[in-house]
Amino acid sequence: MTTKTQPYLLNDKWRFAGFLGAFFAIISIFFVIPLLEKNFYTHLILQSSFTLLILSTIYTVEKQQTILISGFFFLTPFIYFDALGFHYHSMIYMALAHLFSSIFTLVAIIILMRKILHASKVNAELIFGAMMVYLLSGILWANFYFIEDIICPGCFNGVGILNFDNTNFLSIYEQQFNFLYYSFATLATLGMGDITPLSHLAKSLTAMEAMFGQLFVAIIIAKLVSVWWSVPTTK
Repeated sequence: MTTKTQPYLLNDKWRFAGFLGAFFAIISIFFVIPLLEKNFYTHLILQSSFTLLILSTIYTVEKQQTILISGFFFLTPFIYFDALGFHYHSMIYMALAHLFSSIFTLVAIIILMRKILHASKVNAELIFGAMMVYLLSGILWANFYFIEDIICPGCFNGVGILNFDNTNFLSIYEQQFNFLYYSFATLATLGMGDITPLSHLAKSLTAMEAMFGQLFVAIIIAKLVSVWWSVPTTK
C-alpha cells in the first residue's frame, strides 16, 4: 500500500505564516502602537513591525530563503545606524539608518511589482501582493519625508522640528508617525491639510506620491481584469 505524500505542505505552512506575520504587523502599526506609551520601546516596536511586514510579504510571495538573507543584509546597517543615531544624538546616523530602510522597502516593492506584472492568474498571493505594495509605498514615502526633514529641518509644517539637542524618543516617534499619517493621506489623495509641505522638494515628493497612488490603483485594476479575462473558463 502506498501513502500519499504532501510535497507542498511545508510551503503552505510558511505561506500562512507570512500572511499571519503581515497581518499582525499591520495591526501593530495602525492600531496597537498608537495606544502605547511613547518611549524607546514604542520606537523599537514600530521599527520591528515595519521589518516584519516587509519580510513576511516578500517571503510569502517569493517563498525563497535568499529573500530573507538579502533582507537582513539591509536590516543590519539600518539597526546599527539607528542605534548610533540615538546613542550619539547624530542626525547623520539617523538619516543613514532611514536611507537603508528606504532601500530595503524599495527592493521589496520592486520584487512584488515584478511578481504582479508577470502573474498569469488571479489568486490570493496576487491580491495580497498588490495590497502590500500599496502599504509599503506609504511607508517608503514616509521614510523619504523623514529623511528630508532631518536634512532640511522645517520643510514640513505641522510635524515639529527634530533637534537632538532638546528632543527625546517621544518627539522622534511623534514626528515619524506624523509622516506615516501624512504619507498615507497623500497616497489616498485625502488632502487633510493639517500637515503641509513648505520646501520645493517636499512639494515634489508629495505630488509624486499622490500621482503614484492614483496610477497604481488604475494599473493594478487593469492588470487584475486582464488576467481574469485571459484565463479560459471551463464548461
